[in-house]
Amino acid sequence: MTPLALPAAGNSCRSKVSLCLKHPVFIATIYIVATIILYIQAITTDRYNNFIIFRSSFYHLVHKLPLYQVYSAEYFDYFLYHPSFPVLFAPFALLPKELGLLAWLLASTLIFLYMVRQLPFTDNIKYIISWFLLIELSNAIQSEQTNPAMAAFMVLTVTSLQRQQQGRAAFFTALCFFIKGYGAITGLAFLFFPRKGSFIGWGLVWFIAGSLLPLLFISPQLLCQHYIDWFHLLTSSTIKEDGSLLGMLHVILGLHAPASELFDKIALLIAVVMLLHVLISGLVKRVQGFPLMLTAYLLIWIVVFNQSTESPTYIMAVTGVAIGCFAMPLPGTWRKCLLWFTLVIVSLSPTDLVPKFINQYAIALHIKALPCTIVLLFLQACIGGWGNTTVNIYKK
Repeated sequence: MTPLALPAAGNSCRSKVSLCLKHPVFIATIYIVATIILYIQAITTDRYNNFIIFRSSFYHLVHKLPLYQVYSAEYFDYFLYHPSFPVLFAPFALLPKELGLLAWLLASTLIFLYMVRQLPFTDNIKYIISWFLLIELSNAIQSEQTNPAMAAFMVLTVTSLQRQQQGRAAFFTALCFFIKGYGAITGLAFLFFPRKGSFIGWGLVWFIAGSLLPLLFISPQLLCQHYIDWFHLLTSSTIKEDGSLLGMLHVILGLHAPASELFDKIALLIAVVMLLHVLISGLVKRVQGFPLMLTAYLLIWIVVFNQSTESPTYIMAVTGVAIGCFAMPLPGTWRKCLLWFTLVIVSLSPTDLVPKFINQYAIALHIKALPCTIVLLFLQACIGGWGNTTVNIYKK
């Protein structure tokens, strides 16, 4: 009789493991443990340059120093963020350096986890998304950058609009702008929801308040100079990276200046036309599931067509892939293929978790852009009308 009971016991064990893997507390624990491990790695190797940049920017601001020049004695690279960002970062900058770094990394992870829990999917889908994003989030956390928070705020903009919380949505849009600027593009989602005036009104309040934040520490004249310096830096060639779709195509096609410059202008024009097509289709066709598909589209679009994209930026694009694959009416096989393709190529191939020759090719060819671009094209097709019916996407 005993052997007959073994399969049932085995099934019970597997069921318990499955329930554990799906439990939000267990998932959050794994995320936090991974973050702490990466924190320990950063402290022991003394590799947390980006955090030093953010932390130093606050002290440069309060001491009325220029924000947008290199301070080689403190860190390497430029401070690229909005002049209000140092004030927003103050809670972390005022802590002792090592404690501030830990608080910053944990805050980035927790706000990202909170965003995943707010997605309007079933718990089963949210658990799949959580595990799918873990490796890419770890890649981003390792660089101590703002990208996990940016991805979270961009998605929370749309989920807040879906809940008729226009003031909250405007707040998250403003946060995106006061970090990197271009993240505020998800605010375009307000066009597809009611109470547009409320969103615009709250947006103006948050925009004005946030823009004036540095006046707590500096004069209006110096603030104007910071804005001028920021604009000049962003429009210069100083911050160009090779991580975007354009960078990948430069390598594959063997493009060099001046041919690459003309190629980039044409590609960016095509990108703008694609975005306009998505927005117009959303207004005209009212495609089912459009707000989430638009969110996914924008998360990918700003990464693959952004010439300042680098590897840690892809947490935004991969978040877009996860949302898009479940928002689109795809056959299950296609969805699995896109998710696995993205996981292997984007999240795994640039790491030491794959054979070295794969890692070398992935980095040399900037191949992280490929799966995200494919999902972007799927979204373009779906929003354009393929596989969808015309329905009212607005909540009553």
